[in-house]
Amino acid sequence: MRKTLYVAGGIGLIVLGVVIAPLPGPGGLPVVMIGAVVLLRHSPRMRRNWVRARKRWPRVMGPLDSILTRIRRKRQPPTSSGPNLHPAKTD
Repeated sequence: MRKTLYVAGGIGLIVLGVVIAPLPGPGGLPVVMIGAVVLLRHSPRMRRNWVRARKRWPRVMGPLDSILTRIRRKRQPPTSSGPNLHPAKTD
């Protein structure tokens, strides 16, 4: 049920972005992008369509894909190259 709510919310954000797009300013584009990100995270069908579109139109989808990659990198936990907080016990 939670996944369905996320998908419905993503679709709602995309529709809202399209509706407010004619208004002055860039208000519609960020809303559509946020809705697309929500759908990509929670809908396997949308992910398949995204991969197909990336392969079919790489020039158009490349900049969008780089934005999503940057967002994904920011959310990843730091690598384990830092200090070892839990050293192994040796007897």
